[in-house]
Parts: sequence; structure tokens; C-alpha cells
Amino acid sequence: MNIEKFLLDNNIRITKRLDQHLLLKSEMLEKEVALAELKKSDVVIEIGPGIGNLTKLLAEKCRVVAIEKDRQFAALLENYNVIYGNALDLIKTVKFNKIVSNIPYSISQPLLLELLRHNWQKAVLIVQKEFAEKLVSGKLAILLKDCGDVTIEAFVPGDNFYPPAADSAIVVIDKTGPFDENLWAFLKVVYRRKNRNVRNVVKKYPAELGKKKIHQLSNEEIKALYEMNKVIQ
Repeated sequence: MNIEKFLLDNNIRITKRLDQHLLLKSEMLEKEVALAELKKSDVVIEIGPGIGNLTKLLAEKCRVVAIEKDRQFAALLENYNVIYGNALDLIKTVKFNKIVSNIPYSISQPLLLELLRHNWQKAVLIVQKEFAEKLVSGKLAILLKDCGDVTIEAFVPGDNFYPPAADSAIVVIDKTGPFDENLWAFLKVVYRRKNRNVRNVVKKYPAELGKKKIHQLSNEEIKALYEMNKVIQ
């Protein structure tokens, strides 16, 4: 496909402000669909369908609800169930059990946090490589491990997108439990003080950790601090 001619013929102008990068590599699109392990009974939410090349593959497998902010793509998506607006506001209006999406990189964290607040089984997401690495190391990794299992399945070179994007990764999240708002609040507080000693950040801690800096702790040690300091409702 000559993507520039295709967009021109359909009166579509890619908007940097909306962080639009279209994944064109068919092998990567097909890999996303395969990793989702879709059944006819599944309901998949796709955020930012764009020209609909992933949407088409998903719709061949199960029911798809797409959320798109840019109405430029409306004519290309007219055969699909599309809700137009801000995904952060609209996710709560949709019932779904799986997510397959090449999500806008500029809202990766708030969008992931919003998704985690809902009940579903599996997510297959393409995110910036740097963000994917945060999902397996650091405060987001601790949060995710508490409510799911996350794996980086493949890396996606930036030239697989139009216009070219940052190097990216396909991430699979299997949700195993509810999102813990208190854990997330705790993580934000302690990581803002990551260069301080543990004893100067939390009230309760194992003696052997007291003189360690927060950033020197393992994910398991951070989670143990949370368990010691959380308030039982």
C-alpha cells in the first residue's frame, strides 16, 4: 500500500497533536491478533483504530468496539462499531473482556491505569519500547504484578509505522485480580522520595531496610513495605 496516496485519496491528514502513528506491518498486526487468543464470544475494545487495518482483523474473529477521537477516519470505519470521543472518558461505558490496541503513546500511562480499573481477561498492546520496559521494572511493574501478569512478546521497529515512530513493543497483560488504588497511591509517594532512606519515607519497615534508599529496593521489598504500612479499611 502506498500509504501517502491512500491518505490523500481519503482526505486524511495525520495529526502529530493526536500522536497518530499507523502500524502498517501486516506481520505485527497478525501477531497482535494471535496473541489475543480470540474466541467468537469475546468482546474486544480497540483504542485508536485509525484506518482500521487492525480493526478488520479483529472483526473477523469476534465483536469489536473501537474508540476513535479523530473523525477524519469515519468513512474508513463505517462498517465497524465505533464510538467517537476521548478513550479515557469512554472506556467506562463499554463492556469488554479483551483489549487489542496500538495505543497513543502520549497517554500510555493514564490509559493503562484506567484500563486496569476495569474487569477483563487479556490485553495485547503496542506501546513505546521505553514504556514497555517500565512495565517490567519499577513502580508500574509492582502495580501490574499485583493485579496481573505482563510479558514483552516482541519489539516493533519504528519504521513499521507511518509516520515513523519510536521503537515499540508488543506487551501482553493477563489480568488476575483487581486494581489496588491504595497500592498505586503508596507507590507514587515512595517513588517521589526514591533517593531517601526507607526510614525517612515510611513508618514501618524491616530493620535491615532502614538505611537503604528507596531506589535500591527490589520490587518485592517495596511491596513488603506497602503491606506493612497499608491502612486496613
